[in-house]
Amino acid sequence: MPRLTPLKTPLKATGVLVGALTVAALTAGPASAAQGKVDGTIAAGDRSCSWTDGVTSDTAPNPLTVDRSSINGKLSCSGLSATLNNDPAVTFDDAAGTAKADVLDVSVTVIGVTCRYKAEALTAQRDGDTRNYSATAEASLAEGGALCPASQTVTATLKFH
Repeated sequence: MPRLTPLKTPLKATGVLVGALTVAALTAGPASAAQGKVDGTIAAGDRSCSWTDGVTSDTAPNPLTVDRSSINGKLSCSGLSATLNNDPAVTFDDAAGTAKADVLDVSVTVIGVTCRYKAEALTAQRDGDTRNYSATAEASLAEGGALCPASQTVTATLKFH
């Protein structure tokens, strides 16, 4: 995963991680017969969030949705708390080696300040023939006060299984 430059304030790190969670959500999808899983890691400066065995409605490369409660229940973050606010719908294009999420909506809280970020039409790139994906995306502030950065560039890695 590419290194991010250290952020100057905890709120910037929060915004970055919220955006990254949004990207992470983009790698899961809608209800079908076979349930799948997704692991993910998001990092910004010296802060990170990760989870294992988040539940998806199907297995890749079928269209699926990510169950936010399965991510939120397993999310481990350093120096902040984060919540995925939606169940992102994800589609895969194996010919292009991509996964696309419709909308990611994430809230991050640092030192009692909550910032909510949204990103739309996110695309993650697949690593070879695996179900491992990485993405860099811009998440825009949807809710929050003056202490919340207007947008954040985030990176994430995701593994569907």
